[in-house]
Parts: sequence; structure tokens; C-alpha cells
Amino acid sequence: MSYQNILAHLEFDGRSDNRLNYATDLAGELDSYLIGFTATALRPVHVSDMEVAADRVYRDEADGLNARRFNDLRQQFMNVAGDGQNSGWRQSQDLPTKALLLHARAADLVVSGTPQGASPGDSYRSVDPGELVCNAGRPVLFVGERSEFRHPSLTIIGWKDTPQARRAVSSALPFLHLSDTVMVLSIVEDHGDVDDSGARDVVRYLLRHGIAAEAQAITARNASEAFIDAAHARHADLVVAGAFGHSRLRERVFGGFTYALLMQSDLNRLMVG
Repeated sequence: MSYQNILAHLEFDGRSDNRLNYATDLAGELDSYLIGFTATALRPVHVSDMEVAADRVYRDEADGLNARRFNDLRQQFMNVAGDGQNSGWRQSQDLPTKALLLHARAADLVVSGTPQGASPGDSYRSVDPGELVCNAGRPVLFVGERSEFRHPSLTIIGWKDTPQARRAVSSALPFLHLSDTVMVLSIVEDHGDVDDSGARDVVRYLLRHGIAAEAQAITARNASEAFIDAAHARHADLVVAGAFGHSRLRERVFGGFTYALLMQSDLNRLMVG
């Protein structure tokens, strides 16, 4: 498996320099096609018949501002990624989360970020990271806010025997091949017997892919805190995990582990829903 097509999501507001540089260097390392993408939507304004003219002025001004911002972001992408056969640009004047979920079909990997942690932010201007990772149908790499691309010295896989975690492991193979050390880490939230048979199976699976790995298991009262503490203490360059969430009354509700990882804007997190 390889990432032949990588989509780099640029924030319509704010800066995306780190993730764009990271995605460009990763694409160069893997000889991948890089797609730059951004989106925004016009906020609807409810007006009376007497205010139609004012509404048209608002829309014309907003369209003009958006067009200039689209052009600026496209130019930024081309300046970094180049304007050749190995890169392309896409933009959409639609709700950013909806648009990015649609365009994710063109990629093997989506590169984004969490500048507001797990918060969805303004739905007309920004992407909901939880909705993205749970519904993209693709692995999503959330790049740390100060990260630069390099071969990971240590990648930690957060292992739990679920379909999401299994997909995360297989989706991470290109990164795992680049890693010096891979750790499959199981967190058990009680103090009973630790069953690490699943993690050891993952280690054997990776060995057959030519990737050396080791399994570790620790017990803790709070699995998400223990995993994040372990990633920071070991200075992990990348963490890999499944993402869990469901909709309740039209609101995205996450498991504590997924929410906690989305809040870690300093870590590089490869997540799969």
C-alpha cells in the first residue's frame, strides 16, 4: 500500500503553513500526487423585500473577498508544492466539512489539522475534524501545529481490538515503513489481567510487511490520558489510532479517546474512522 494521492486541506481563515509543508515533503518522499484544497460558504442572510438591494451588496462584497482569498491560497499552494504534473488545486464555495468529505474520494490520505482542537468552529468557514475523520472513508493525518516532516523515529499505535483500529494499522503502513521504531501500545483501564494477544498479533502482522515492531501494555484509570502521556514522554513523532463517534440529536459525540487525541494539536495523529 502507498499514498499515491494526498489531499492537503488549507484553512480558509488562518494559516496552514506547517501542514502544507509537511504534506508537500511527504508527497515528495512517496512520489505522490498532491492536491491542495480549501472551501468556504456564504453565510445566509434573511432579509425582507425592502432589503434585497442591501443583500445583493453583501453577497457581491463577500464573493469578491472570497475570490481574493481563494486566489491567495491557490498561489500559496503553488509556491510550495509547485505547479506541475505532480500537484493540482481544488476549491469549493460550499460548507467546508461537506466539501472536504466529498473531495476526500480523490485521495488515499487527507492531511489536515486541529487548530481549534476538537471544536468544529464556524461551519461556514472551517472543517469539523471529528466529522472529517469519522466520515471521510480515508485515513486523516492531523499535523501538529509546529511539526515538520521527517521519518518518524518512533510511531506509537494505540491498539484496541476494533474495526477502526485495524483499519488504522493497515492505513498507516506507508508511515510505518518510514519509522525507525514502531510500538503497539495497549491501555487497559482496570487492574485485572492484561491481555496483549491482540497487540502481539499486530506485531506479527507488521513483521510480515517488513516492519519491526514491539508490543507493550499498561494499566491505567484513564486510557486516553495514559496514551497521550506515553506519546509525550517517549517523544513520539506520530501516533496512529482508530476514531470513534456517533451522531446524537444531530451532534457529534465522541469517545473520550478520540476527543482527547483531537485536542492534542502538538502531536501528529493518523486517525481512521
